[in-house]
Amino acid sequence: MRLSDAYQTLTALLEEHGASDLLQVVVNSRALTAQEAIGEPDRRDFPLLQGKEVLIQAEIDGYVGQAFTSDPIPYEGLVKDLFKLDRKRPGHQALVVASLNALACKMGKTDRTIHCLNNEPEECADQLSKHVFEKHGRCRVGIIGYQPAILDHCSRQFGAENVFITDLNPNNIGQIRYGVEVWDGTKDTGRIVENVDVLLITGTILANGTYESIFMEMGNKPFYFYGTTCAALAGINKIPRLCYKSR
Repeated sequence: MRLSDAYQTLTALLEEHGASDLLQVVVNSRALTAQEAIGEPDRRDFPLLQGKEVLIQAEIDGYVGQAFTSDPIPYEGLVKDLFKLDRKRPGHQALVVASLNALACKMGKTDRTIHCLNNEPEECADQLSKHVFEKHGRCRVGIIGYQPAILDHCSRQFGAENVFITDLNPNNIGQIRYGVEVWDGTKDTGRIVENVDVLLITGTILANGTYESIFMEMGNKPFYFYGTTCAALAGINKIPRLCYKSR
């Protein structure tokens, strides 16, 4: 599958916005605290609450875009100057994705760019698992990226034996979570694709440099993105996104 990536998409939006070299728009980016990002959910094993990932937030003319990253970098400057940063560093990729989400929201190209709060992730996961069941029946579901509420609700909806998951966090790999063994996201993508009928993919892959290898191994399996990180790229690339409670 070919995807217009964050850099290509941001370039196109700046051109469409007009006078991109003169665009006096400032991006203020910082890592949100866990409470700002997700509030106080009853479930306490979200990566945001464990300090494994943070949300960075970009603001452009009052419009907000967010992106998950484990490499948060403060930034303040013109949008066009983001292209001068090292593209290989995950934190810089996340800055571009968050800024793209903010600009796309400003231009009316996407919506729901702000993470949900408190127990809304739980409600979203319930709706997500039911949506997949309605569309695909009692199928085998693969989840790329550990999101505990989604894993839990899918395990209940489809049976733990029909749910597979990969993650990059070494503290999760090899562990049993909600009845499902967590496989290694660096080497088990092909394995998970072989075992499932449909994929649920965290939008974080678009902000940490892993999406190309995952897309190469996905084949023609139906898939959905979830989360706010992928708001602009999912919308502009016409990829289905399940994100029910974001703002």
